[in-house]
Amino acid sequence: MGFIEYAWAVSLQKDNAKTKILVDPNLRQPIFRADDVGFEIVLPIPSTAEEGIISFLGYRFPADSTGKIKVGRLFRASVIHLTTHTLIPTHKETTPSTSKGENAELFAASLANDTYVNAYISAKYPDKFADIAYANSLAYAKIRPVERIFNPATRIMAAILSKANIGMIKGVLQPEEENAVDQISAELNSLKERTMSSLADEEVKIGDVLNETASDVVRILEAHGPVLEAPSFHHTEEIGPCSIFSQSEMPSEFEIEKIFRKSLETLGGTVPSEEPIDSCWRRESDAEATQAFDTWFHQKAREKKIVDTIVEQVEWTKFKSIGFPDEDYTQYLRAKTLLQGGSRRLLDSLRVAQDALDEDPGKEMGQLDLTAVIQMIASRKPATDVFVQDEYLSRSFAWGILLDVSASMKIKEEFGRAVAICIAEASKELLQDSGAWAFFAFSDRFYILKDSSEAYSQRVRARIGGLKFDGLTYMPDAIQVAGQILAKKFDEQRFLIVISDGWPYGYSNMHVALSESISSLQKRGVIVIGIGLGTQRMENFFKLNSPVYDQKDLIKKFAKTYVTASTTTLET
Repeated sequence: MGFIEYAWAVSLQKDNAKTKILVDPNLRQPIFRADDVGFEIVLPIPSTAEEGIISFLGYRFPADSTGKIKVGRLFRASVIHLTTHTLIPTHKETTPSTSKGENAELFAASLANDTYVNAYISAKYPDKFADIAYANSLAYAKIRPVERIFNPATRIMAAILSKANIGMIKGVLQPEEENAVDQISAELNSLKERTMSSLADEEVKIGDVLNETASDVVRILEAHGPVLEAPSFHHTEEIGPCSIFSQSEMPSEFEIEKIFRKSLETLGGTVPSEEPIDSCWRRESDAEATQAFDTWFHQKAREKKIVDTIVEQVEWTKFKSIGFPDEDYTQYLRAKTLLQGGSRRLLDSLRVAQDALDEDPGKEMGQLDLTAVIQMIASRKPATDVFVQDEYLSRSFAWGILLDVSASMKIKEEFGRAVAICIAEASKELLQDSGAWAFFAFSDRFYILKDSSEAYSQRVRARIGGLKFDGLTYMPDAIQVAGQILAKKFDEQRFLIVISDGWPYGYSNMHVALSESISSLQKRGVIVIGIGLGTQRMENFFKLNSPVYDQKDLIKKFAKTYVTASTTTLET
């Protein structure tokens, strides 16, 4: 279980097709935004930029088990906060995009929504407040005292963030600024009460209440001069410019504990009276955080090893890079629904075909098979295949799947992804041995989706979902690389299945290079099949090809081409 899997495990949003959870190692603060179907959450991940130190969300921790546990608490706080945002009933109307709107509107909408989030957690998951209170305590420790913040509106925003989440303000405000904070606090308390009423099934138009509160906050802020920033805590979504944090060292554990207790009390969690704050967390939660760390870094080391074994095959090509794509499990699920049930129907067709190929009639000479002789006599039907077979050998198959993800495929992006998913999932069931097939993608870069040393796991599925369709179309290079990997296998039949729109493009004489790549693989016994997505252009390059316009074509035409190719090879 790596960080993405861990995020899904602790998420309050369990509809994997509605909310994307992605990671970006270059982020310093999470991103939250709405998309055409649901929502997208992009999380930073911990890094070990320095020996013995873990860096996460701008904080530094020792790279030991204690440090990993603390990072795990911070990571969970971020996931819980962001995924609760997706549960706000009228979210798209009440939360403007971070790329639009003025700072005052962005801050006010975020503040109102965060109040709803905390009320929701208080009503349904109060045990989750321990992680959030811990993240709040770290943020408070880094906030500059308000008197050291130059802009009056920014001072008020920093103060209200602290007061709403921790219950106290760092530093001393001017009387008029303190009055503004009190006004905003009163608005937020009213919003919280009405949110709790709506969660108790009372008739409350929560969308209107959120908008009214945000409007009142904007009015109060704008009365104190220009609003130059939209600050937020490190573990929450980034909404705009923020300069309220200092670069000071982390305070002592004793100071953090005092802030933690105050924040937990403010949020409405259960504050341990005499026990240490570690009692707020189950041991299993801390163990899971450590496991997420270890799994993530182990997986990255394994992926590097896979790349190193393949890079020798790619060095002579024109590819700009070789590696693994980003992971997006939600996009995989969304694409899969485009051909719902397609993989099962394709699998049925391929199984029928493979069973026919595997038929091995009895021998017609040699030692008699007494059981077969008795059955022949009893049925009174003459037969000659009643001799003992020396051995039954099922034919072995190996597959390589190659998906074109170049810019020319963009108009067919999700259909292409769906077709590739159908073939991959049929391969998983048909070949059974995960080492018997591999899955790659290409543009002017070469992507590893599933190495033959990997199982067809959720991580592999997420890689399919994370593919971006852009770049040139180095089809000859991709076929040569994937084919060479496949040609090293000792299976009786080896298939390379190329899924594309049939427009190789990127350098001169590409058509000649493509023809040579296919021909060289065929001479090495690799059967190359082209699947044309919404086109018949693949027949210009592939003798064995199937134009696929819909699910019916995929199931019938591809299966027929597969059988024809396999039968022809067996006869030669």
